[in-house]
Amino acid sequence: MALVLIRHTRVAIADGHCYGRLDVPLAGSAAADIADVLVRVAPVTVVVSSPATRCRQLSVALAARDGCPLQFEPALQELDFGEWEGRRWAEIDRAHSDPWALDPWNLAPPGGESEAALWTRLQRWLEDDFAAGAAGAAGAKRLAIVAHGGPLRLLRCHFEGRPREQRWSRSLALGEVVELGGDPRLSAPTRAGPESA
Repeated sequence: MALVLIRHTRVAIADGHCYGRLDVPLAGSAAADIADVLVRVAPVTVVVSSPATRCRQLSVALAARDGCPLQFEPALQELDFGEWEGRRWAEIDRAHSDPWALDPWNLAPPGGESEAALWTRLQRWLEDDFAAGAAGAAGAKRLAIVAHGGPLRLLRCHFEGRPREQRWSRSLALGEVVELGGDPRLSAPTRAGPESA
């Protein structure tokens, strides 16, 4: 089975703002941006998407184009930035943001979650629902995951068998498409993954 990772397209929020769980809409160029992504994605047989608006539009368009099942998965939501959501990074007290920036794996924004917590929910989905659900669906030969930067970095490390320390080098740009395939972990995910390094 091939796996296609797709990051959502540009959003309608000014640069320099913190957004994770904040449900921001796509930019005014959404129709053109989504059309550009679809040109770069070969037909898929299943689409699994974050339920966020900025992922939903692309995933609906992709599933409609290919006439395939679409599942919305809460585990694919972006990192929760808690009290920082919607604020400009420049306005966040650096006494809080600087330590977090040095260790986002272990530290969480106030009222938010750490990257380790993000990986825990992704891992739970991989173990409990991925193989039995999306990956196990009849005819799931090419599965697309439409999500956000944080979850996609960790999933890419997991499926490529890379340590989590390499996650930042595995980032996807807005609207980027990365295809993976030929790895047995795509059909039989295990606990081995980004946290194991």
